[in-house]
Amino acid sequence: MNLKKWKIISVFGIFLTSSLLHFIYTWFPNFFTSLFFPVNESIWEHNKIIIGSFLIWAILEKIIFKKERNTLFAGLISSLFCAFIVMLVFTPVFYLILKTKDNIIVTFIIFFIAISISEVINYFLLKQDANPKLEKIAIIGFILVTILNAYLTYNPLDLGIFYDYGKKVYGLGN
Repeated sequence: MNLKKWKIISVFGIFLTSSLLHFIYTWFPNFFTSLFFPVNESIWEHNKIIIGSFLIWAILEKIIFKKERNTLFAGLISSLFCAFIVMLVFTPVFYLILKTKDNIIVTFIIFFIAISISEVINYFLLKQDANPKLEKIAIIGFILVTILNAYLTYNPLDLGIFYDYGKKVYGLGN
């Protein structure tokens, strides 16, 4: 299968994986799942979904493409870019247009577009020559981003993007 077709499949695969990851903590609420999956509906907690789904997809690509490509590095960069797009676009829409009310259609549209744009970037990164050093940097990057997200679950900043307006809590609300 050529890379362009694979990237189209990837957009839908990442979107579906994200939908599944969204509910893991709800289904299995414990310390371990709180580190990797969103514990509330705050904008920030949803970064865990983005990072996790891109990581899962990058690992799948690593298996499929073997050592031919920088799949982990491309996954890290595209996941961070996707999280940035979501924060940049969704945050003002959520506060200014939706007035902190959830709208699943708007959320899905923004998320799908962000994934699509990120996968275009991913495509161009995967076309570069393989570099084992970039893959090692990506592993460290995924670990650091995961640690940051986990830390901020238990120590959220007093900012609106960390606040769950439905439950009226920051983080776990403890």
